[in-house]
Amino acid sequence: MKEKTKRNEHQKRGTTVSVDFGVAERELFCGPDDVRKVIKPRNRFSSKRDYGYVLIVGGSDVYSGAPALAALAALRTGAGVSFVAAPDAVANVIRSFSPDLIVYPLRGSFVTVAHVDYVREILGRVNSVVLGPGIGTHPETRRAVWGIVEAVKEAGLPMVIDADAITSLKGNLHRIRDSRLVLTPNSGEFRAISGLKAADDWRDKARPAMGFARKVGCTLLLKGHHTVITDGEVLRVNRTGNPGMATGGSGDVLSGIVAAFLAQGQPPLLAAAAGAYVHGRAGDLVMKERGFHGIASDILEKVPAVLKPFDRTL
Repeated sequence: MKEKTKRNEHQKRGTTVSVDFGVAERELFCGPDDVRKVIKPRNRFSSKRDYGYVLIVGGSDVYSGAPALAALAALRTGAGVSFVAAPDAVANVIRSFSPDLIVYPLRGSFVTVAHVDYVREILGRVNSVVLGPGIGTHPETRRAVWGIVEAVKEAGLPMVIDADAITSLKGNLHRIRDSRLVLTPNSGEFRAISGLKAADDWRDKARPAMGFARKVGCTLLLKGHHTVITDGEVLRVNRTGNPGMATGGSGDVLSGIVAAFLAQGQPPLLAAAAGAYVHGRAGDLVMKERGFHGIASDILEKVPAVLKPFDRTL
């Protein structure tokens, strides 16, 4: 994106906010228009296949809730089906979260290279993938992440990479080049894979985020109080959300929301921008009811309330 030297200033709540990235405010900040663009009208003669199938690959003997939250978030966002591929050590636990989930057990306590071919077979049934929720940091899992990324690229599917799968790519970012990918690090994960510090204010982290996304060739959703979304050329900033969302599993819900939009054919940048806005608005609804005492499943349950006003029937 070519930067303009002219500074665009506007008034908000009695203070002056400057936008100096050559982008009008209405184009920079995520909002309801992003959601209108991604919500697919429902045809009364349609089937679940028309709204996308999502696959979540993750889980380990320590983490069972993360893949379930991501899968349920995809369903609440509007995906037709959510599959979960997880180690059989936690497969039944994930099934117990909801009868709406279809779970493929992977033999063992964590994801390994031996599971890559099985995951590859499942890819032919889905429209998008989330890789990482609860996947853990076992050295064998790190190598499995590389193999699954290659398999998803070969299948031509869009993908969200989250959680420990992000840090598994440290030193191997070339593996995600030329993919339809949304990478969703928090500031610590971003620093681990890029060596760059993510500042708190979006103005300070926008340039390093854009440079990283451009170099790697991905859509970056850099989480924080101000979430920055960029493909290296276009910059978006999300301002919904609140400190109460700093709770385990919140990011898994976000990944599921974005994956549902990807499964319905939306481009990565738009899916990420709309997903960040919806996720933050859901978190804001939780805060109104529970203050800073909500949990990730509360955010999940508020997603329909955010999306319902945008529902349409053909």
